[in-house]
This record gives sequence, structure tokens and C-alpha cells, in this order.
Amino acid sequence: MQTQTINELMRLTRIELCTLAARITNALANLPEGSPERETALINLRNIRVVLARRDWSP
Repeated sequence: MQTQTINELMRLTRIELCTLAARITNALANLPEGSPERETALINLRNIRVVLARRDWSP
């Protein structure tokens, strides 16, 4: 799993962001504590939350 930048995530729709967040959250259960993969997943989740919080979703 690669770290997704906020700029990359800004190109996704709200549905795509929520789907990606759900997939990452489900994968966390299988990642060992302290592993680089888990840290990357947590960074990606944080970045997704930042994008969801920053975006104006009104039409």
C-alpha cells in the first residue's frame, strides 16, 4: 500500500473516499501493530479524513 497524498485524494468523489476508507479500516485488522504497512494505512486514513473535512460537498 502506498501513501496517498491529499492532492491525489482531492480528485476522488465522496463515495470513492468513503469506500477507500472502509477498505483500509477493514485491512487494519490484518496488519501487525507497528508494521510499516499499518503506519501507511493510518496515514492514508488521516489524509482521507482531512479531505472529507475540507471539501464543500454542497451542490
